[in-house]
Amino acid sequence: MSLKIRGRSLRRTDIKLTLWYILIFLVSSLIICGFLYLRLKHQLIKEVDLLLLDETKELKDFMVRYPNDLKGLKIFEEIEKSKAYYPLYFQIQDLDGEILFISDNFKGARSHGIDNVVVKVKENRVFWEDIYFPDRRRPFRFVASLFHPPAGSPVVIQMGTSLRFVRKSLSNFKSNLLMAIPIMVLLGSLGGWILARRSLSPIGYVVSKTQNITSQNLSERLEPRGTGDEMDDLIQTINGMIARLEGSFKRMAEFTADVSHELKTPLCAMRGEAEVLLSKTRNIEEYQEGLVHFIEQFDHLNRMINDLILLSKSDASQIELKMEPVRLDLLIKEVSGLFQILAGQKGLEWTTETPEEVRVMGDKGLLQQLVTNLMDNAIKYTPKGSIRVSLRKSQEKVFIKIQDTGVGIPREEQGNIFRRFYRVDKSRSRETGGVGLGLNIAEWIVHAHQGRIEVESELNRGSTFTVSLPILKI
Repeated sequence: MSLKIRGRSLRRTDIKLTLWYILIFLVSSLIICGFLYLRLKHQLIKEVDLLLLDETKELKDFMVRYPNDLKGLKIFEEIEKSKAYYPLYFQIQDLDGEILFISDNFKGARSHGIDNVVVKVKENRVFWEDIYFPDRRRPFRFVASLFHPPAGSPVVIQMGTSLRFVRKSLSNFKSNLLMAIPIMVLLGSLGGWILARRSLSPIGYVVSKTQNITSQNLSERLEPRGTGDEMDDLIQTINGMIARLEGSFKRMAEFTADVSHELKTPLCAMRGEAEVLLSKTRNIEEYQEGLVHFIEQFDHLNRMINDLILLSKSDASQIELKMEPVRLDLLIKEVSGLFQILAGQKGLEWTTETPEEVRVMGDKGLLQQLVTNLMDNAIKYTPKGSIRVSLRKSQEKVFIKIQDTGVGIPREEQGNIFRRFYRVDKSRSRETGGVGLGLNIAEWIVHAHQGRIEVESELNRGSTFTVSLPILKI
């Protein structure tokens, strides 16, 4: 059980963030402390080098004051022996490697490669090196330089001092760092924990609030904190998702209610007609007339069901458009030829105007259904007058315009005509056989082809539907 609790704790985001804070802070502290240690070491060695250069210059001054005399060198040696910190070790040799003077504390270094200093000084004029004495644990820092006295031959001066105090300072600094790093990591861990908890606390609110939102209370929303940060962006995104879900649920409920109503009405009518036919014995002509009416109702239901299937597939993005170049001018002429006959039967004047060849990239079957739905609506709602179908194109788009002189649409209703099952005049729509799906399907087909559909209408003056589609450039 404890292993499960431990594993669950390690999977918590705040624990993970805190562990990452600790790791990053530890690595950063080690890198920074290492850098400071190296910088301090470099600075201390640099100060020792400056000290050795200054002492070498002072020794040269003594040699100038006491030329060809060891007295000045002895005086300089006695002065340096009295120093508690950074005691100096020096020797002087000619260019042949013969020792002219050597301090007492420097004699132990003769067996450690000092004889080749002359060669190195001749190459570089100033030469630095670290020398380890056999009886000393810490190295010594030496500088060798070439000196031309006013009287006499050039000599090589080698000046050095122990790095014991440098190492001691570095050791103390390292000890202080080793004591400071755990404290820094502890404080960083505490700060990381507090920061992780504060950063993730809004997530707890989001989780608890969203858990309480169900299909029964989709109107509820999360309250933004007003900080304008990523968490507010997350809350706004979740609110947008809930709003879309609420809209989908409402449309689904309305769609279900409308479908039930639309299916129930013809079914009840068909049942009533069947009961009337069976209420008494009738002749063959009456039964045939009733069956013909049943077939018409069946056709109406079948068209409505096919439209509903198309819309449900479009909502689920299950329809794959068979995109291909389509001669839109020929398609409109073909469909207009069929509806021109129906218009003639109603006594309507039908005009079709198409320019030269016009091509679009689209699904021919859906484009044909789009034009059919718009022309069918024009005929249904135009008791008398004329219908004009025109096609024109620009450099970027092609425009299909279907204009009628029918009953028109009230201005306040024009924003709703593309909704499913919406009918401006329900009694008139039932007479014409419409269920309010044609324009919704037409709008979906237009949008699927990256186009637009617009309506201009005036009551009792007629309507004009305009469809714009991207033209296919050859």
